[in-house]
Amino acid sequence: MSERAACFQNYLLMAMIVLIVTFVTSGKGATPAINLDVSHTNDPTTPSGLLVVNCSVDANLTDMVTVASLTVFGSKPYGNQGEFDELALVDMWSQSPKLTSDLEDADVVISGKTGPENDSHSYLAMSWNSPTPGYRQYYKCVANGLDHQRQGVSIATTVKIEILNGGCCEKMDSIDSQLREVTEKVGNTCTAKTAAALTGQVKNLHSKIEALDSKIEGEIEALASKLETFQQNQNLHFKMMAIDKGSFDVSDISKGRVYLASKAQAAFNIGAANQACKSSGGHLVEFDDDEEYQFVYDFATRTGGANTFWTGANDIEREGHFVYFNSKKPVPTLTAWSSGQPDNADGSEDCIEIRLTFGLNDWICSQTGKFVCEVELY
Repeated sequence: MSERAACFQNYLLMAMIVLIVTFVTSGKGATPAINLDVSHTNDPTTPSGLLVVNCSVDANLTDMVTVASLTVFGSKPYGNQGEFDELALVDMWSQSPKLTSDLEDADVVISGKTGPENDSHSYLAMSWNSPTPGYRQYYKCVANGLDHQRQGVSIATTVKIEILNGGCCEKMDSIDSQLREVTEKVGNTCTAKTAAALTGQVKNLHSKIEALDSKIEGEIEALASKLETFQQNQNLHFKMMAIDKGSFDVSDISKGRVYLASKAQAAFNIGAANQACKSSGGHLVEFDDDEEYQFVYDFATRTGGANTFWTGANDIEREGHFVYFNSKKPVPTLTAWSSGQPDNADGSEDCIEIRLTFGLNDWICSQTGKFVCEVELY
């Protein structure tokens, strides 16, 4: 026999000596006649076992003429005083004693019956054939039935088991407690290690995701740059294709623009010239600053074929207030004006030319010359 089984058996033998039985009855005129025996001895109707709980009712000693049911309860192992779990039941309808679901897998033998009317003996007995973990400090038996007036009546009894000397049981309870504590600590340690490992894996995964995100962002930016370059090249191609190269000489690209110089000299008409520029995707040249003027002047010099190259600048609408024909923006201050210009010498010099021999000059708009367009490529 194992140490725990021997301990449990000794505990039961000692418990037999110190049983305290409390009878609690209910029902009008009922006389206590219910007995609950908890022991290690054999009941005549119950197989031998390590623990025997036997509840019996003698109907001859009570006003109860019919026992409808017998129920055995055990106090909750860790509950408050007065809290019980149902352990077994037998009733007059089934005459088949039943264990509660908590005990169905335990090595417990159960027997019992409820006596019909005028049958003096009813009982419900339970026998544990294997050591049971823990014990119930209280056992209670409740009998329900009918009296002579066919009124419901209930009687009950409770047994308290006390141990004089815990001995080895206390020792084993202490071992159980320590084992639970160690198990909990091991579980906590394992949980902490697992959590730490998972945290490390998550951080590593985050790092990989961030690196992948960075790589993807770099690739997207590179693709976007290539796409932008491709679109610019496409626009450049289409805009260059739109230029009437039979009518214009074309400059190099400067700051996203090209400049066109008409190949033929003709009497200047500012509206018609601007429309010719639009047909090739541009408009009459508009200088933003001296640097742009110098680029166009050098281009006109290389192109040659005339001394006058007309621009979009004019003061046709208001004398002395020079604006560009296409955008209507005011002409900025430029340093390329020839000395003393603009002077409106004949009272009708309203258009601005590039005079290759000395620079910017106001002159009569209808004079012969070439004109310059600008085309924004991107």
